[in-house]
Amino acid sequence: MNHEVLEEEAVLRPATRSALAELTSVPGVQAPPRRAALRADKTVRVAIVHDWLVTYAGAEKVLEQIVACFPDADLFSLVDFLDDRSFLRGKRVTTSFIQKLPLARTKYRTYLPLMPLAIEQLDVSAYDVVISSSHAVAKGILTGPDQVHISYVHSPIRYAWDLQHQYLRQSKLTNGPKSAMARLILHYIRNWDIRTSNSVDGFVANSEFIARRIKKVYQRDAQVIFPPVDVEAFSLCTDKEDFYLTASRMVPYKKIDLIVEAFARMPERKLVVIGDGPDMQKIRAKAGPNVEIMGYQPFKVLKDRMSRAKAFVFAAEEDFGISVVEAQACGTPVIAYGKGGALETVRDVSESRPTGLFFDEQNAESIIAALERFDEHVKRFSPADCRHNAEQFSAAHFRERFFSHVRAAVPALRTATLPPYVPYKAEAAAGAPRILAVDQSGVLGGAELSLLEIVKALRSRIEVVLFDDGPFRTALAKAGASVEVLEAGALRHVRKQGGSLPKGQALKGLVSLVRATAKRARKADVIYANTQRAMVIGAFAGKLARRPVVWHLRDIVSPEHFGGKQLAIIKWCARFGLAHVIANSAASARAFTELTQFDEKRVDVVFNGISAAPFDALRTVPQATLRQRLNLPQDAFLVGSFSRLARWKGQHVLLEAMVLNPQMHAVLVGAPLFGEDQYEIELHAFVAAHNLGERVHFLGFQHDIAACMCAVDAVVHTSITPEPFGRVIVEGMLAQRPVVAARAGGVLEIVDDYENGVLCTPGDAHGLADTLAELRSNDELRNRLVRNGYQTALSRFGTTTYVDGVARILKGVAGR
Repeated sequence: MNHEVLEEEAVLRPATRSALAELTSVPGVQAPPRRAALRADKTVRVAIVHDWLVTYAGAEKVLEQIVACFPDADLFSLVDFLDDRSFLRGKRVTTSFIQKLPLARTKYRTYLPLMPLAIEQLDVSAYDVVISSSHAVAKGILTGPDQVHISYVHSPIRYAWDLQHQYLRQSKLTNGPKSAMARLILHYIRNWDIRTSNSVDGFVANSEFIARRIKKVYQRDAQVIFPPVDVEAFSLCTDKEDFYLTASRMVPYKKIDLIVEAFARMPERKLVVIGDGPDMQKIRAKAGPNVEIMGYQPFKVLKDRMSRAKAFVFAAEEDFGISVVEAQACGTPVIAYGKGGALETVRDVSESRPTGLFFDEQNAESIIAALERFDEHVKRFSPADCRHNAEQFSAAHFRERFFSHVRAAVPALRTATLPPYVPYKAEAAAGAPRILAVDQSGVLGGAELSLLEIVKALRSRIEVVLFDDGPFRTALAKAGASVEVLEAGALRHVRKQGGSLPKGQALKGLVSLVRATAKRARKADVIYANTQRAMVIGAFAGKLARRPVVWHLRDIVSPEHFGGKQLAIIKWCARFGLAHVIANSAASARAFTELTQFDEKRVDVVFNGISAAPFDALRTVPQATLRQRLNLPQDAFLVGSFSRLARWKGQHVLLEAMVLNPQMHAVLVGAPLFGEDQYEIELHAFVAAHNLGERVHFLGFQHDIAACMCAVDAVVHTSITPEPFGRVIVEGMLAQRPVVAARAGGVLEIVDDYENGVLCTPGDAHGLADTLAELRSNDELRNRLVRNGYQTALSRFGTTTYVDGVARILKGVAGR
């Protein structure tokens, strides 16, 4: 979208004194006039500087609205590793030299000592107005005397100032040489931070709390403009039910455990908890029967519970606290810890038209007392008052206030008007195809996790159709994808291992799915089938819609994995309706071409891409902490198996190795997914028969695989039939754990024996036991496998290479 906002209305006029000078001048001191920096026929050029662009969180939501205020501005940042660029309205970002440093994508924070230098190398000298969005170093951008620099500060660098000691404790840097080095670096950062504050013409703070922090650190006053909250996404609800809600990422400073503990001591009150994160196990352990822990939920569910709740409970100390405002936007009053930003967003019972109340201490007793007080005042809280209070924090209000502030500070913008807000709709790049992705499953298996990476990167031009609901649909929605679930009916009971061909109701369901898929495919340029059943539906739908079909083959199509009738169907569909095949390994490609005699020129191998970010985020978390969360023994040598419970995955081989190796424990992460419950029963029976109960830990399905892997000492892959790829092997490498894998299939394309992993004969429990014993006793071997494995995972199986490969093939097929 190209807004003609600053063309004629924002021409610079001669000015003797800027509004910023009026706002920031010292009484009794005459400020020199600001020299006109532009010719009268030139428009004002605006640069926006942000610390780093790696995710879409609170600071980025502010940036999104600043960009909406100045749609023609140019963007600058230390690094830019965004997958979804829609909130930047598709703008290109100029980055610093850190962008090209090793491992910058995942370890950009480790380059903190270089960030002051890096931000100073970004050249904004050609701009008249510089707006920095800063919670670290963005405000240190170099500007000249004729440039106006306005800095929206989310906070001065917390870990360099008042939170330094907390940061050092959490990073285990309280003593020793590393601690001394860290303290020296933070001292340098503080000096640099104060010096560069002098080059800012005007500060804007996101709350009075941060304004006080700015005053304390920089000795400067700041205008308070609250950050934007999407209150329009929430609607007023006056019918409240008898339950309380808390919703947050489950991390320590959010104090969800305290809220759960308080309600566990009040069984007459019901609490609903929405969210996920590292503290999930700790919080579940404290929950009583009156506490419903729902885990992560899509926005629709969060909005529903937030609208119907009697009150929203909030125990964190936040600079602002967006969820507190969102609750009030639903007409729901808030019970909050009385410190930080909540004091500015909630009206207490001491005021007229209150919207909530506060408690003074972050402990269960204080929360209980606040809930009792809430009952005493409950009739004073009006849903309409809560909604009215929330509306002052809307995105529209933020844009109006921020644009007015900048306009008042820049004489050349005095006649400019705020551009009308138009929601941004990302357009596909020229020549980029529209894609319909099809998957049969609602569970989060390896194929689904791999598709999720594709969707995150291509979401502006990809739609997803699933044949079953479940966590996968939730994950896609969380990633901002357009996703629809079609009813599969009796087809969901057809298994790849064999069985009768679809008849009766199953055949009716097949026809229905083909028609529904074809209808959606007509809006796309190519059909991208992610699983075997999706490929069958896609082949027929492609013919009806006259669209090419690409199958991402993630299986070895052999009698070990498929029944005879299923192999015949694959062979027929390959000839009937497939334009191209993407195989996840050479082993998968070879088995497919041998079965179907498919043209090898239309088969490409693209290794799965797996993000290192979830694993790197846990580098500073002690293993003991992870084990405590998962209720695992602290001192044992833990061997982890990570896959669904299925006979061909070979978990029984690991249990047999445990019998032979009494010094070890086994950790089984996964659950039966496709009618394999009998196998799980057999595993438990084996454990009982061999008295392994204290050494075998069944964790079931887990959302946070990275935390589970980092909690164990070694990762094993025990498939007894050839694996198409072996995602768990790469994940183990990213977790920096030694990996032992079965010598077959796609595994041979990942593991170099005794270099980045160890290979064992499939099904050989004695060989596995011997290898694990060697790993346990050989520190040098473990260290070599970890070091080389991590480099292998990063260099060969990164998400960028994976996504680029798939996107290139889809574009080529669509363009034929």
